[in-house]
Amino acid sequence: MNLSDNATVVFHGFLNLPNLEKLSIVEAINGYFDSNDREPIRAENDRRFEEISTSSSDWTCVCCRN
Repeated sequence: MNLSDNATVVFHGFLNLPNLEKLSIVEAINGYFDSNDREPIRAENDRRFEEISTSSSDWTCVCCRN
């Protein structure tokens, strides 16, 4: 497997997730690639991402541990 640095960081985070969270990500990715209209999927993910408070001191990124 030859992943870019960015893909390696994200995959590392994916592997750190519990199995049910891994499954939900795989389902979301499959839904994205199966769709002919991906913009609503992107928009929903962007909206959800904005809801997550990454600035709090108790939040740690599962991908990079920062």
